[in-house]
Amino acid sequence: MGNLKEITDIFEMLGNQQELKNIFKKINKYLENLETEYSVWEYNRDKDIQLLMFNGDKEKKEGYLNNQHIFSKVQKNKKPLADFEAEGFNLMLPIISREEVVGYFCLHQNIELGDKWLDVYLIVQLLGFTLKYYEMIDLMKEMAVVDVITGLYNYRHFRLQIDLEVEKAKRFKKFLTLATMKVKDFDEINKKLGFEGGEEVLKLFGSTLKKISRKTDMPSRLNDEMFAILLYETNLEGAQKYIQRLEKYLSEVPIVVQGYSFAIQLEHNLVEYSNLMSSEEFLEEAKKI
Repeated sequence: MGNLKEITDIFEMLGNQQELKNIFKKINKYLENLETEYSVWEYNRDKDIQLLMFNGDKEKKEGYLNNQHIFSKVQKNKKPLADFEAEGFNLMLPIISREEVVGYFCLHQNIELGDKWLDVYLIVQLLGFTLKYYEMIDLMKEMAVVDVITGLYNYRHFRLQIDLEVEKAKRFKKFLTLATMKVKDFDEINKKLGFEGGEEVLKLFGSTLKKISRKTDMPSRLNDEMFAILLYETNLEGAQKYIQRLEKYLSEVPIVVQGYSFAIQLEHNLVEYSNLMSSEEFLEEAKKI
């Protein structure tokens, strides 16, 4: 077996929440006598595959990346696979956490593992725990600043950021406009579609805001019904054009929830920042929809 000290070190690093790349360095050290190229792949939360680690000839790496489409065929397979040798994946070992395939540990040459099989097996089991552990850490970090329903920034994060943006606008004499909005007749939508249907409407609207907005606009959900966009270096006229563009998109791309197809309509308010305002006054004025 490999040096068990590396495994001990990995658990200590997990406890300290060290970066995943440092964990992979320890894994490479533990498997240093494995005479084959190998790689670690993970399905992200959107179920897309991504390469996390590759140990081998860098020139061949691109070829493996070009053949990553094979992972869409094997996502729910829980047994070792040797069906993709032509694509350079001689042995694919599923990484499983809580009965779910979260990724694959792949060997890229046809070799006899012999007594090294136990080392590989140990690492695959460890990866099942490690990948899920870091996914949970990322999720908790996101939940501190992200609304879990819409995927937009939450009020807590927005409230901190508006102070910074107001200070920037004041210091650098830049335009700053705050757009607030609600889904029109949302109470009626909730009655018709129920609580889950209402949440789905908010989720789809949140996706639209992210698509239409710049990343710097910080699309956020302030409360149950109210959303906000902080338009930096944008005056009132520019903010009106943003709203027109958003409303045009919503009218042209209706949403479908529980079999009902309809276009979201908005109620909104626009407030351009004035140096006479505090950040609290700026936000409270914008909330008056």
